[in-house]
Amino acid sequence: MPLRRRDFLALPLGAATAHAQTSKPNVVILLADDLGTSDVHYRGGEIDTPNIDQLASEGLRLERFYVMPVCSPTRSALMTGRSPMRLGVIYTVIRPWETYGVPLDEHFLPQSFKAAGYETAMTGKWHLGHAKKAYLPNQRGFDHSYGHVNGALDYFEHYRDGGLDWHRDGKGLKEKGYTTDLVAAEASRLIRTRDKSKPMFLYVSSTRRTRRCRPRRS
Repeated sequence: MPLRRRDFLALPLGAATAHAQTSKPNVVILLADDLGTSDVHYRGGEIDTPNIDQLASEGLRLERFYVMPVCSPTRSALMTGRSPMRLGVIYTVIRPWETYGVPLDEHFLPQSFKAAGYETAMTGKWHLGHAKKAYLPNQRGFDHSYGHVNGALDYFEHYRDGGLDWHRDGKGLKEKGYTTDLVAAEASRLIRTRDKSKPMFLYVSSTRRTRRCRPRRS
């Protein structure tokens, strides 16, 4: 399976404020699902992406970062810094009926941030294991988590293969609304309400939908 080149933007939210007794920067990682390297405007794409273009022009661009062209392998590499081949998450995504996830003895990125004194949070798509509690975000270094644990889902009612896939901190949440708007709103809320005495690491992970995700009707 060929590798695909993508751009990653790691965004410092700013230096420590008068409310924070630390010089460590806040860090946000935005992960766009299924975004090709030429889809954004600053790389020749036809769609206007002014905010992304501004971030790219004012920040640091990593233009030789190679990833797998499917979700779970790419996300597992980002969270662990290891090759998906080593993790056993390589040729396809983790399906809703699968019982495996990224091995539990692997060290995740938010665990390193927590050890450095950061408040850690994520919103959006997980897709790194869900069959048992130990695979979920709050057990892998995140203080706060919100979104869904599988891959594609219905964008308005948050169903996947007939089951509800939406949560806050691992607890099921029945909440209607457009998925992308909800994920962005939660990220904004977490930034506004964060513990100002600590720096923050925030992972905002987008998703996509498929026609198979609608809830079953009787």
